[in-house]
Amino acid sequence: MASVTSLGLHQPTALQYAVQEQLLPENPPSSSYDWDITVNHTANEEGEDELLVTKDTVIWSRGSIFRKCFGFQLEKEPITQALLTYFPNSEQADDIQEPGLGEKNGRLNSSQRPLSKALVVFLKTQAHVYYLDGTSHVVHMPFDVECACAAPQGVIIQRKLRTDTGLAGSMKFPRAPHNSLISNLSPVSVQSSQRSTFSTDTLGNPKTLALRLNANLENLWGVPEERNDSQWPRLVALTDPLLELGLVVTQPDRSAKRKSSRNSDKSPNFLDRAEEIVHIEEVPHHQTFQRSNAKLVVAVTVNREICMYTVWKVIYIRNEDPFIHGRKVPKKTDRRRSSMQPGIPSGATTPLHPTFREGFGAPLPGKRSRKSEKVEKNDKILENLESSLGIEKESGVTRRTSRRVSSMLARADLSASQDRTAFSEQAQISNHPNAKRDASHGSHRGRTSAVSFTSSSNFGVGGSLLETPVDSLLEDLRSGGDFEGFHSMGLDDHDFDGLTQEILFTKIHSLPIDNSNIRYSLSKQPARTQCKVFCLTGPESLDEEHNRQQVLVGIQDPMEKRLQLLTLYLQSNKSSPVSNRMVVTFGQLRKAQNVIDSCKIVDGEMSMILVLSQSTEGQRDLSIQAPWSELRSIALPPKLSLANLRSLDYHGSLVNRDVGIRRAITPVIGEIAGLRHPKLRGVVDILDEDTQQYHQIRIQLQPTSPRVSKVLKVLRSALPPSSGEKVVAEWWKIIAWLREQESDVVDIEWSASVVQILSLNLALGVDESTVLADSTPRRRSRGFLRSSSGAQIDLSDWDAMNAYETPGSLTHPPWVEKKAWQWIMEEEDSSLSMFRPSPERENPPFLSSHTKLALAYISSSHGAAVFGADGYFHTSPKHDYLTRTRYAQDVFLALHLLLEEQKLDITTLHSSSPSSVDLRAILLLVARWFKWHDWVNCYELEMPLDWPEQQSEPKHISISLTPPEPAFWNVFNWIRTSLSQDIASSSFVPPIRSAMMYSIIPRTKMFEDLFKGLSWRNRTPVRFTEAMYKSGFTPLILESLPEYILVPLQDAIAQCQPSPPPGWTKGLLNLVNRDDVGSVLTRSNSHHVTLHGMLAPTHVASWDFSYLCQNAMDFNDAPSDDIAESDKQAVIRTIFKEDRRLDETKLMLNTTKPRIMRLDPLPGWTEPYYLEQQKEMVTRLANNTLSIPAGRGLMNYGLRFPLLTQKFHINGFVLNCTVKPSNVTVGVDKSLFTEERIAWAFFHSGVAGGLSISRQAKGIDTSWILYNKPGNDLSNRHAGFLLALGLNGHLKGVAKWVAFKYLTPKHTMTSIGLLLGLAASYIGTMDSLITRLLSVHVTRMLPRGAAELNLSPLTQTTGIMGIGLLYCNSQHRRMSEIMMSEIEHIEFEDDEEPLRTECYRLAAGFALGFINLGKGTDLKGLHDMRVTEKLLTLASASKKAEHVHILDRSTSASVMAIALIYMKSEDHIVARKIDVPDAALQFDYIRPDILLLRTVAKHLILWSEIEPTHDWVRKNLPRRYHERLQPSTQPSDGPAPGPLDSTHLPFLTILAGLCFAIALRFAGSGNFKVRDLLLSYIRKYYGQCSHPNPKANFDERMVQVTASMCLDVVALSCATVMAGTCDLEVLQYLRSLHSRNDPDTTYGSHMAIHMAMGALSLGCGTQTFNTSNMAIASLLVAFYPVFPDSVQDNKSHLQAFRHFWVLATDPRCLVTRDVATNIPVSMPVVVRLKNSTEEEVRMTPCLLPPLSDIQTVRTVSPEFWNLELNFESHPEYADAFQRSQALYLRRQPVSDSPFATTMLALGRQGGLSIFSTFAAAQPLEWLFETVPTLRKLTHAERAIVLDRSIGGPDVSNSAVSAVDVRLVLQDIIYGGNRDDLLGLKSLFEWAEWRAGKVQEEENAKEKEKKDRKSRGSDVSISTNIWKEPRWGLDSWLRESIIEGLKGDVWLAGRE
Repeated sequence: MASVTSLGLHQPTALQYAVQEQLLPENPPSSSYDWDITVNHTANEEGEDELLVTKDTVIWSRGSIFRKCFGFQLEKEPITQALLTYFPNSEQADDIQEPGLGEKNGRLNSSQRPLSKALVVFLKTQAHVYYLDGTSHVVHMPFDVECACAAPQGVIIQRKLRTDTGLAGSMKFPRAPHNSLISNLSPVSVQSSQRSTFSTDTLGNPKTLALRLNANLENLWGVPEERNDSQWPRLVALTDPLLELGLVVTQPDRSAKRKSSRNSDKSPNFLDRAEEIVHIEEVPHHQTFQRSNAKLVVAVTVNREICMYTVWKVIYIRNEDPFIHGRKVPKKTDRRRSSMQPGIPSGATTPLHPTFREGFGAPLPGKRSRKSEKVEKNDKILENLESSLGIEKESGVTRRTSRRVSSMLARADLSASQDRTAFSEQAQISNHPNAKRDASHGSHRGRTSAVSFTSSSNFGVGGSLLETPVDSLLEDLRSGGDFEGFHSMGLDDHDFDGLTQEILFTKIHSLPIDNSNIRYSLSKQPARTQCKVFCLTGPESLDEEHNRQQVLVGIQDPMEKRLQLLTLYLQSNKSSPVSNRMVVTFGQLRKAQNVIDSCKIVDGEMSMILVLSQSTEGQRDLSIQAPWSELRSIALPPKLSLANLRSLDYHGSLVNRDVGIRRAITPVIGEIAGLRHPKLRGVVDILDEDTQQYHQIRIQLQPTSPRVSKVLKVLRSALPPSSGEKVVAEWWKIIAWLREQESDVVDIEWSASVVQILSLNLALGVDESTVLADSTPRRRSRGFLRSSSGAQIDLSDWDAMNAYETPGSLTHPPWVEKKAWQWIMEEEDSSLSMFRPSPERENPPFLSSHTKLALAYISSSHGAAVFGADGYFHTSPKHDYLTRTRYAQDVFLALHLLLEEQKLDITTLHSSSPSSVDLRAILLLVARWFKWHDWVNCYELEMPLDWPEQQSEPKHISISLTPPEPAFWNVFNWIRTSLSQDIASSSFVPPIRSAMMYSIIPRTKMFEDLFKGLSWRNRTPVRFTEAMYKSGFTPLILESLPEYILVPLQDAIAQCQPSPPPGWTKGLLNLVNRDDVGSVLTRSNSHHVTLHGMLAPTHVASWDFSYLCQNAMDFNDAPSDDIAESDKQAVIRTIFKEDRRLDETKLMLNTTKPRIMRLDPLPGWTEPYYLEQQKEMVTRLANNTLSIPAGRGLMNYGLRFPLLTQKFHINGFVLNCTVKPSNVTVGVDKSLFTEERIAWAFFHSGVAGGLSISRQAKGIDTSWILYNKPGNDLSNRHAGFLLALGLNGHLKGVAKWVAFKYLTPKHTMTSIGLLLGLAASYIGTMDSLITRLLSVHVTRMLPRGAAELNLSPLTQTTGIMGIGLLYCNSQHRRMSEIMMSEIEHIEFEDDEEPLRTECYRLAAGFALGFINLGKGTDLKGLHDMRVTEKLLTLASASKKAEHVHILDRSTSASVMAIALIYMKSEDHIVARKIDVPDAALQFDYIRPDILLLRTVAKHLILWSEIEPTHDWVRKNLPRRYHERLQPSTQPSDGPAPGPLDSTHLPFLTILAGLCFAIALRFAGSGNFKVRDLLLSYIRKYYGQCSHPNPKANFDERMVQVTASMCLDVVALSCATVMAGTCDLEVLQYLRSLHSRNDPDTTYGSHMAIHMAMGALSLGCGTQTFNTSNMAIASLLVAFYPVFPDSVQDNKSHLQAFRHFWVLATDPRCLVTRDVATNIPVSMPVVVRLKNSTEEEVRMTPCLLPPLSDIQTVRTVSPEFWNLELNFESHPEYADAFQRSQALYLRRQPVSDSPFATTMLALGRQGGLSIFSTFAAAQPLEWLFETVPTLRKLTHAERAIVLDRSIGGPDVSNSAVSAVDVRLVLQDIIYGGNRDDLLGLKSLFEWAEWRAGKVQEEENAKEKEKKDRKSRGSDVSISTNIWKEPRWGLDSWLRESIIEGLKGDVWLAGRE
């Protein structure tokens, strides 16, 4: 049944390392370390991991090689346990891919996240998790870990139960025996969770028992007092190191329905606390069960109190919060674990309890906010108790209600160094809607604090303030008096809400321990060490019989020397839900006594139990057995080696090899003490009782040859299960018999299987007269020659060598057929006769000798039991005629199918022993016995050419019962008829009665499924490919098919490749090598492929000393080295590769270099006067420089991915100037530019720095923000930085205490930045915490009677605006009322600095607009507020004279509010009222800037009526100004009629307002028509402003200033339309305006122009603006037309709002990348808009129109496979595109169409010069001229061959090509066998069928065209409809090649 090999002594691999590193002493005793081996049985990750654990070190080895050492000396805690398990891969948490792609180990958990192997080391207070690929985590344990068990995902942890030393009540009485009298009186249930050990060693110093008078005898049997952790479950699970501990729950016991009212059904049911985890194992499935997704995980626990083992089925619970069933599951990071010690207050990443919020996240759902009245009453009682104890509700030790258990629960045994007070934190808000544990100090879970209730409640009174007096007080309260005690306080209502239920245990069966030994239950050791559990899977054939899988759970009890085996049956239940589809039932329980030890041994697919048993005489015996197999005793080798020389962990010397091999000891069986470390391939250790050494032996259960294994598997599947399972056992018996006979066989395994096959057939009955009387061949001893080296070499026997070189039925060595040995074949006289046995030898041929062996075996005593008269095999005479013949035929056909299967895989080694020739020879022999003449003829044709000469056949044996002859079946014939003829006439696969057979012939099964799935009539390429996919074909399988079978399949794929159907799944796209099609959805921008060749290498040094020094300043702006960032830079370089426009813009927006200006002295100037002029000019220019950051923020938006380990640099200003022509550097007066005076400039600089950080940047959290905080003093730069982070959404995860830290100093700028940033991060969420934060900064939001706020008006303005953002789009009534009241507020006291300035009211107007954005037509609950009427009155009606100066401040606010509320509503009535008045007289009473705003407001309301034409502009101007604009028929650049004066101010502002409205309507569109219109008005304004009159009067000055303001607005408008395009024409004007330096140009004017420049190059061309309501509103706020006069001016508009444009940005830059190299490539894309027939062509990378307007985008490239994105039919593409904006394209393989490729090849060679680039790139050209076979290749084919290397690291490029196929097929014709020629025949027939199909398609097309013409409809079809691929004219293998092959076959036939 098995063969045993000794592998020497076995020691831990890392032992030598541990001794060398002095981790262990020399010759360490085994007690000084723990040694564990973990074995992976999964097919794709077989292997053994070894852990060596000392007291403070864990050493990991894999495959007998030391890998890594983990030291824990610094932790100063002993190691409890170390184990290996699988955790979800943290790297790919964000980017979940399809199974099979990107996973580490091919293992996936239930939520389809790839799992990675990790080492978990448990110390006393913490667990360290090390992923073996590098990542590590620390998890703090809130309890002592007793032991842990690795689960399929994560670990199940068993906590140590604590004994209470404080009470004598802890004394436990042993439980009475179950059958005793007193046990019936005991009220304690048998299932009690208390330990029943009798022990006095833990009593310590006992107190007196607090027994009251009413205590009676029943208390004696009461459950001992529980400690405060009594309700805590014993078992918890850690399934992800980033998550909290999870609960292990079980289904409620249905019998125990009577529950107390406190135990609600909703509370989780835990396992009994006495249950200890012993073993968890995932049971592998067989083929038949693999189709269902259900997996079976078995767990075994032991309850030592009631002496029961329990077997459980384990299910991972898909976690969904019970309160948010319908909502989206929050991201994993919400439960992220901090890696800090418990004593350290954790930062932003600390997760929270659902009922309280620590950060600013949306409220997590809490528990039910309702409670029973009783519990509320109890809460009050506890509250009173607290106050009586002197604990104030919001005192220093506050409640810790954090959801984190692991790092927050205090521990009784924490070391003194960890400060308990570190747990206290800022007071929680007590009136939180979900707060219900107000009364508790400390967690409401099992927290073991310094002091605790010694009751059954699990409440700890937390904190270090409570000391012993409280303990005694609580004790008295508990035990006496009127107080009803804590039992009834509702505190037992244990809801473990903070922890999710991760794992569900479902009970399968319990079995008793039957312990006679009391020591077992008293043992302090974990139960895992006391018993051994293993799971064994039954063989496949047994399953099929009952359609169920058999699993054996073995429990070995070493103390009792008993082995218990429980049989489980798995059945797949299709009707039940997926997660619970596996039905498990238990069967028989077997018990075996006197078993010292046992374990499971696995060898390949076979698994058995190895048992070490002891007889009554004390004799020890090793045996292997299983219920489905017979018991077989194992004999150890006579000598056991001391070392395994062939293993990697052999450390000895190999010099003295002979001695080394002989070093062995003779074992005594009686000394085997146990079995340890079962490993793969049947390796196991046996423990020597005397020396305590491990001897490693290998027990071989199955053949070493994979082919023999397959043959045996075929026999098992062909025979019925009863005898099928005995095939392998029988095979071992034959091997033993052959060894007894000393038969002369080369390969004993193959010989045994041949004897088995022949015996099976001979058992049908043999005619004795035909049997030869020869004796069986015996092994002969040979003479040896001794060489001088002393080694014995057999030189005499050429035939002996031949016998080994040509084993089995081979006629010549397989290597002779190779090309290198072809000369042997070509020798005329030699041929292959040299390999024939010499005539004088009596060596009988293989078949004759084995026939004799088979006959001898049948007649032997062994064989007679199997094949004799009473044999159990189904061909033996015991069975009836039908059974015998049927099974003989089945075995024959199954072996034949195996032969045919091997033909379908070109990678199988036909030469390996035993070869297919061997098996065919056996079948030929059997066919002759059966007299199946067709089969004999066909087999003879398939034999080698020299076969008949070689084999002298044994005299024909006559079989008495011959089975009926089935029709001969050849796989290539079958495929040929199925591919090219009618399905009805094609032959079928011989019937297979066993599903197990399908695993042996997978390819035949695939083809069978393929032909079943194909209908004959509609065999299009698409259907063909889909059928291939359903049948299980993969690219890997296709590559290993024979070429003539591959061509038809590959052709169907090639037809579908250019345009696969839109609905194909990822698997189908993968099959046709077009997985780039779905890439916009699957690849996120975390695609880590290094960029190749971003910069071409040159030999010129790019850095030299002077260059480095010269650019020292540039490093502030230099990007960091992040891959994603350099990726972005590569895209930007590709966008602007034609010219240097972007570099020029960067130069203009740089503030880190001195600016250069020119001042030529006039002749009359003196030197001092000249210097004074320079100084004045530099001071003016400084004003310009200070306004630059506002624009730089736009240009650099979202480009940086900062390195988290480096501080983020924010640029300052270099205000010096280099003055030409004198070339001197002139500085500014520092006193004019102190930080206080230019605070806003620094603020904008901070914003610009922060906005350069991408939204996708990772790790921008609390700690990083604080890391970048400048020292102790808050700075303006950092304030701006905070605003920028908020606008980008990075402040969402910031911890609340950080906000307080920033706001407490009341630094105005920081308050502005942080409040506005938080509001922007939480825009539209109405978050209550942020609302409170903003409210305390606004006077109006405080309750009546509150003290005045000592806050700057600017901070209050920010608070108002923040509320608007936070409640954006909510139509919140209360907030709308507040904003309305602030806009119309009339102040009576005339302050010097009134709070409600125009700036403040404008913010209130914007806020009101944001709250009701675009909701003018549907104001819901605001109608009674009469918002519209009030706003219109303020905006346009006349005011009371006494209030006019106050209410004038409200005008702009009310206009903006109306504009935002009625935006795009098309409400003509409101538009007419807000429009500028008709009467020119009224213009005198309205500020010009208000006219501009009212114009913009009107046209935002009438959104759809805006047209970018001169006529529309003219039509919307007041009539009196029409003559100022010529109609569009005249040239627009004509002279303006007459000079302008102050009466024309309304004309200038209204015209600017119209331009601004047009810009907002077409923001980010890049529309050239709109650009040209706006440029024409820029020219007019520019002409007006460019030549100011130095002697102008006041009237002219007014016109000048107004025109300048309007020029800024129109320039900004133009840039808004062309955002992100860097348009040159606009840039020319902006560049000119940037260089202004006259005294009249204000800071605000410079700012407007710089913002325009930034918008024009927005995100360096990668971003643009969109036109959603939110975007238009934010652009209106950011580009508000009234700009500041000076740096510190905030009168009309708060400068911080200038950055709101961020909310309008849209990443719409389409980047096309090569999927292989990730490099951006330029190519044309065609964009078609919705409701449009026109298509626009753009070159990528390019900005697309708004995605909502696009119908399709498709690439047009000859080099790459083209993709089409249809946003209309696939709305999900738009979301995916928002994330990544990248299309990954796959390079097309070089086309095989002759014209295209010949042109390409000739073009490459047209370099004329011999050193052409192509010759350099293709060094293999010479091969085509020198190799004869390659010389015939055409230019096209040469290009295909050379193209294989192009395209970088892309696996698809190794696929088989048409040239490979052509060369192989040509080779076949001259050297092929019968099968190859049959394959060629099928290829030719298929080519004819294909040609017919092509003709049919052509005819159908012609007919369709004629029909169309006759109907008169349009012949051209819409290009947008996807056309199904047909059998086109170009096939994958050209038709001309197939015709050429036909010709070659004809010529070969002629020869």
